Amino acid sequence: MPFIRIYLVTVVILLASSAIAEVDLSDVGEVHLENSGAAGAQYAFLHGLAQTHNFEFDFAAKDFQKAQEIDPDFALAYWGEAMTYNHPLWAQQDKEAALAVLNKYAESPAARQSKAPTELERDLLMAVDILYGEGTKHEQDDLYKLFMGKLYDKYPDNVDIATFYALSIMGTAHEGREFGLYMQSAAITQNFINAYPLHPGVAHYLIHATDDPIHAPLGLAAAKAYGAIAPNAAHAQHMTTHIFLALGNWDGVIRANIRASHIVDDHRAARGKGPGGCGHYPSWLMYGHLQQGNRDAAHKIMALCHQNISDKSSEHNRSYYAWQRALYLLDTGEWAGDVAAMEAEFDDSYEPLLINQVVNGWVAVNSNDMSAAKASLKSARKTFTRLEQKWEDEGVPVNQPSRKEPLVYMGELEALIALAGGKSAKGIALLREVVSIEMDLPFGFGPPQPAKPALELLGESLLKTGQLEEAKTILKTSLSRTPNKAASVSALEAAQTALASGT
Repeated sequence: MPFIRIYLVTVVILLASSAIAEVDLSDVGEVHLENSGAAGAQYAFLHGLAQTHNFEFDFAAKDFQKAQEIDPDFALAYWGEAMTYNHPLWAQQDKEAALAVLNKYAESPAARQSKAPTELERDLLMAVDILYGEGTKHEQDDLYKLFMGKLYDKYPDNVDIATFYALSIMGTAHEGREFGLYMQSAAITQNFINAYPLHPGVAHYLIHATDDPIHAPLGLAAAKAYGAIAPNAAHAQHMTTHIFLALGNWDGVIRANIRASHIVDDHRAARGKGPGGCGHYPSWLMYGHLQQGNRDAAHKIMALCHQNISDKSSEHNRSYYAWQRALYLLDTGEWAGDVAAMEAEFDDSYEPLLINQVVNGWVAVNSNDMSAAKASLKSARKTFTRLEQKWEDEGVPVNQPSRKEPLVYMGELEALIALAGGKSAKGIALLREVVSIEMDLPFGFGPPQPAKPALELLGESLLKTGQLEEAKTILKTSLSRTPNKAASVSALEAAQTALASGT
């Protein structure tokens, strides 16, 4: 009898391995997580797992739901769907939805442990129960990372456990990028990149861990590969540009975000919606065009974004609209154009409202309407007071870095008003204060937030006031943080030319 039992288990494992091997995942990336699910549910499950690694969470959830329909006792299909409701790098979690899914499988963590047929499945279910356990989101993230570390020690060759562990490490950087944590994550994914060159999580999380100008070269190979690994995942196409932008490769930024936007627009068209102009991929695409001086292409995106927010205003559209308008105007200086004249309703979306008010102040300063500029700054300060109250009501920690970004926006406008009024010393002093605030913010990724780097504005202002040597130093520092940014490159060339000519 013992011999027969071993023989039967071996057959099951061989059948599962065969089923997994036959699944074609060439559109989203190859994954091979061992599981006890029915052969007919393998495609849906593994496709969903790959899409989870691609951060295509909505599509992944549908895949996992399909796997559950085919095999109602498929433990990891419920684990997988629950995982789609946690977005660690975005500090988002739908705990209620995740627990509802897990309870469909079994009504409690203990019941799930009793029901799951394999040790690996029990371990992964325990991990997700910790992720959605008691305590705050930050506390859950910390405990989940510790447990995933134990699973990584237990299953050192399991690429999915390794990649989810790498992601969990970055998910504990609660106040923004922490280089130490991000490099720990990168070290794990680097261990698997040669053995699993088509695994979406390996490439994706290595890019996230290295998407700053200092470490971007470490992620360049992954960036070049990831688009081909998951050609039908919009986020995968876009993610390559996290490295390209950090290196100032505008051709790469534009190409990849065009592909990402096309995939998204195809899905929108299938739902009867027109193309989107506000959003993550369009904003990066617009910024790439701006850096190459292609204002017509950038303007088309900005105009479409304004149309989107006019057609149906949402928190998502409002936030991207205000930021994209800021990026466009602060890089083009089209203070008398149609983008400068755009209007939008923000209701109680205080953060984009504040950004829009500040940008209107920039427009006024550059139109020599100082009364309007001061009124815009006053309005922004009132909005900031309401925003602070909103943060208090929502329990946003006082030390949350995002709470300092409005100070940069408002400080820059205050400095501009002083400079425009002939108070150069005051304006420069204010900008130095703003730079110190910005430098305390975590190192970001992507197009600048706030939209005008304070270092760049300080360098430009020093140039205008004839302080050429310091302008050159400041602008070089700015370019180390935002490589190849067109405005900084232009200002630095002007400073160097003026120094060389002795003017």
